[in-house]
Amino acid sequence: MEEKYGKAAREILSCVGGEGNIVSAAHCATRLRLVLKDDSKVDLNALENIELVKGNFNNGGQFQIILGTGIVNKVYGEFIAIAHITEMTKEELKQQAAKKMNPVQKLLKTLADVFVPILPALVASGLLMGINNILTAQGMFVPGKSLVEAFPAIKDIAEMVNLFSNAGFTFLPVLIGFSAAKIFGATPILGAVIGAIMIHPDLMNGYGYGQALLDGTVPYWHMFGFSVAKVGYQGTVLPVIASAFCLAVIEKRLRKVVPAMLDNIVTPLLSVLLAGALTFLFIGPVMRGVGDMMTNGVMWLFFDLGALGGLIYGVTYPLLVITGMHHSLVTAETQILANIGTLGGSPTFAVVAAANCAQGAAALAVMCRSKNDPKMRSMASASGISSMLGITEPAIFGVNLKLRYPFYGALIGGGIGAAYATIMHVLSVSQGPCGVIGVICIRPDCMVQFMVSMVIAIISAFGATMFLGKVVGQKEKTGKAAPGTEEKPALRIETEPGCIYAPVEGKAIPHTEIQDATFAAGVVGEGVGIIPVKGEVVAPFDGQISMFFDTKHAIGLVSDDGVEILIHVGVNTVELQGKHFTPLKQSGDKVKAGDRLLEFDMDAIKAAGYDLTTAVLVPAPNHVEVVKTGEVKQLDKILTTS
Repeated sequence: MEEKYGKAAREILSCVGGEGNIVSAAHCATRLRLVLKDDSKVDLNALENIELVKGNFNNGGQFQIILGTGIVNKVYGEFIAIAHITEMTKEELKQQAAKKMNPVQKLLKTLADVFVPILPALVASGLLMGINNILTAQGMFVPGKSLVEAFPAIKDIAEMVNLFSNAGFTFLPVLIGFSAAKIFGATPILGAVIGAIMIHPDLMNGYGYGQALLDGTVPYWHMFGFSVAKVGYQGTVLPVIASAFCLAVIEKRLRKVVPAMLDNIVTPLLSVLLAGALTFLFIGPVMRGVGDMMTNGVMWLFFDLGALGGLIYGVTYPLLVITGMHHSLVTAETQILANIGTLGGSPTFAVVAAANCAQGAAALAVMCRSKNDPKMRSMASASGISSMLGITEPAIFGVNLKLRYPFYGALIGGGIGAAYATIMHVLSVSQGPCGVIGVICIRPDCMVQFMVSMVIAIISAFGATMFLGKVVGQKEKTGKAAPGTEEKPALRIETEPGCIYAPVEGKAIPHTEIQDATFAAGVVGEGVGIIPVKGEVVAPFDGQISMFFDTKHAIGLVSDDGVEILIHVGVNTVELQGKHFTPLKQSGDKVKAGDRLLEFDMDAIKAAGYDLTTAVLVPAPNHVEVVKTGEVKQLDKILTTS
């Protein structure tokens, strides 16, 4: 078993350009994360054919290889040993990967890094808000009354839960200030102080700023000819992030010029004073406007465009996931949730959940269509379920994008489910897992419609994928079927006991003429070699696969009447380590004569300098008689045994 992980590590290292192309490596729960010198050196086709690899994608400067829980850590241990690199944490790897990012990617990564640490607080607050809604919702459990009205004894409990649920959003700038300061390199607690200043109770509450502008009642400070609004920043996100960045710049500069003996006094004082002043003078007003524009844009998309807006968002979201730009949506989502009292909830959660469930449904459709591809079937089933629980990367990168048509089917289904959720005004009260289990984050009065929208997305995506798969599965003019689609009907014949039929089409020659000393001498067994004209191997009789070699180039079979044979594609092709070979069956599978067992890329193997002569050999002590040589088609009788 351990050798399997070592073999996978060696194959991966070869596929990503070897030891010299590795900058650094780390792993998370499911993926091997690499920073490479030159991404163009990656052999994607060979990588996808490695047994343990379930998919791959390149995002945020990292080349990520999906291996799965319980596997990735073992492969990683072998990988860093043979690549001669030191173990690295995910944070260290991110720093290496950031060097390869463009400015837009760096900005999106920064936004994600700021929000990830505080998401648990937002999720907890949102779920507590959901509990409070259940306690206070009219008619949910008791006709015409809320639970609090029906059972007055729980009134104080409901008030306490409501207090707890509001805390995270009320003091959101403090949380963001702490996290952002840490990301930007400032003292985190000073970032929290800046956040606290921005929501100080002596300031006018930010939620009333809009009405105060209309009424002309906004209070101001008057300093040095400037009029500075005495308004807080409750419910905002971008102003405190920008202020934390300003704080970091000021603090770093001061650390360089302030004498060490005064550093602990002067630097915090001036950092907070200057950053706070700039916040109310310039940063806050400008970034409040930018944040309002983002929020208004999202709300316009959903509440003005309606179903069309939801469809656009649902179709666009998976496209953003591919590029990593979906992280930028966290900012608007957090600001909407921070204003949940006035907005009632966020419309984006249900749309994203519909898009994710659609990706899962498309992958499950691929599973149903991949009856003769065990690896794809296994990958599609696992990633499909994962996607419906909110983790879409394995499905998107490992299955749907690879085959293309499932991704299109998922876009169709996700768009339809998202449009329905938007029509029904399905709103969430917190962030959480964007899948079917995300119902816990939905407003109580919207939960049923949320589940309906998920069902619509799943059924639509599954049906669209099955239809598209059937369409692209038809043979193209070249006669080549599209990958991952309908299986080609197997050839069928009436077999005879002791007979072996041609597994490949081509020119059959006696085994003594194979350009390999071992095969020619009959050490492995007697039979024929076939110089193939088509890169496909089929079962030569009814029986069972006794062994499918790890290197994919050779197959051992035993017939129902006990005849054993070896099919070995090419001479010395073991050196390819499975490259250019695609198994369609696995060890232990029962087969009928004509079932497709293996595909191989003839042009690529020839280009690599290998002889394609395929040995079909029966081991001793069987007596073997060659029935036919010369031109043979698949399932022509070529050998008999006794």
